[in-house]
Amino acid sequence: MTVTELTTIPNPNYLFEFIHEQSFNTQTCVLTNVSTTTQRFDEFVLTDGVDVNFIYDGFYVYNIFQQSSPGNLDPVNSQGLVETGRAHVVEADSPSYEYDSPIYFNIYE
Repeated sequence: MTVTELTTIPNPNYLFEFIHEQSFNTQTCVLTNVSTTTQRFDEFVLTDGVDVNFIYDGFYVYNIFQQSSPGNLDPVNSQGLVETGRAHVVEADSPSYEYDSPIYFNIYE
């Protein structure tokens, strides 16, 4: 992501909006830029279940807004869009709890 090059306010907070491409379910969160250098890209850490709860896996359109407020979750109240793109959320594999037993065939005469 390269949000720094389009940011126009000092000390910004970044509001992330994720819109699921099929259900149009919208999730928002505010993330901190954790980049050590922003000359080429910006880095953010997002934890599913902590920062945002993705209800569906699949493709999302993301919008990143600059804002002064650290708590605003409404894009309308931000100071402008700085980046948009597409994200792919993949559900992690979970262990299988299937019961596996041998099949015995009995012949009765």
